[in-house]
Amino acid sequence: MKDWALFHLRCPACKWPLEQTVFESADEVSSGYLICRNQTCRAWYPIVRGIPRMLPESLRLELTHQFVHEHRAALVSDGLIQESGFDRADDLHSLKQHTIQNFGFEWLEYARFGWDDPVYNIQREERVFRGKSLLSPEDIKSKLVLDAGCGNGRYSYWAAKYGAQVIGVDLGDGVESAAQNTVELPDVQVVQGDIFNLPFADQTFDVIFSIGVLMHTGDARRATGCLAKTLKSGGSLTIHVYGKGNPVYEFVDRILRNRTTRMSIPELQRFTAKAYQGRRQLERWHVAGLVERFVRLDPHPHCIFDWYAAPIATHHTYAEVTSWFSELGLEIVKTNAGSLSSSLMKRVLHPLFQGPSTVTVRGISTIKEGR
Repeated sequence: MKDWALFHLRCPACKWPLEQTVFESADEVSSGYLICRNQTCRAWYPIVRGIPRMLPESLRLELTHQFVHEHRAALVSDGLIQESGFDRADDLHSLKQHTIQNFGFEWLEYARFGWDDPVYNIQREERVFRGKSLLSPEDIKSKLVLDAGCGNGRYSYWAAKYGAQVIGVDLGDGVESAAQNTVELPDVQVVQGDIFNLPFADQTFDVIFSIGVLMHTGDARRATGCLAKTLKSGGSLTIHVYGKGNPVYEFVDRILRNRTTRMSIPELQRFTAKAYQGRRQLERWHVAGLVERFVRLDPHPHCIFDWYAAPIATHHTYAEVTSWFSELGLEIVKTNAGSLSSSLMKRVLHPLFQGPSTVTVRGISTIKEGR
């Protein structure tokens, strides 16, 4: 863990600062733990392979057991073998466990997607990042940035390349890939954490972006609010979520995902392979674009797995997302909404035939500092 990151981290349970105990360290801390300074809380969180694991024990049970096994003597000496009561009831607990399982596998299996893939490489991802974050290098340079749902770290990479100090947070084991992919960047720190219980104080970040994540949380509106709380007054928040397609597309997607979200990971892999073969055949027939108006078949296996493996994936409209921003005191400065002809025919037919879409909105916090 980077030294600078400790200054920004807080106990997810009570938001107090944390103390660090180091077991192994070279250029940075690779193993140790963080403990809450609040004497009535004293929750603790392991640092494993340089990544602070800021989840309740119930969501990191296997990792905690291994950590305790390796450092039992020290933990017994410090009186930390028992968790300090952070494991509260969580109405999204089962969903989070399912998400950790599927997305954790995804970002380990496709660890280098967006990095050195022949097509989906890191140079291409710069264009994707700018399009989905609605940010320019000038918006990010010298800022403290949160990548909320960092996946394998490719967007954290570009934010750091633009001169930002970046904390990337993700729920599952994909943090291992993100940390490895950004290991050479001193201004990127990966944290395993929960968007609904972020390990940061209010009004911490200058810039926050969440790309393709919040629709998988089970409550995208509440998740947006959790991010907004950690944004400084005048800071920038961008969210990029799935939009709604035409009625046929939405019906087909609901039927398919009702089945795929119940599949085991091996079954999902087989489904992905078959769907990708189908996509390639449609490309040879030059009808892939037409078919995709009514069924989601991405041009890369990773994207297909990502779409159909997510335990939940809500679809949203601009009216919905912009209302969230208004309620949260965020003044909208940019969206990815394209212009649509005002002709009656296009206004009527476009919603009937539009395929998969996204909703991207960037806003500036108007909440006064300290409120």
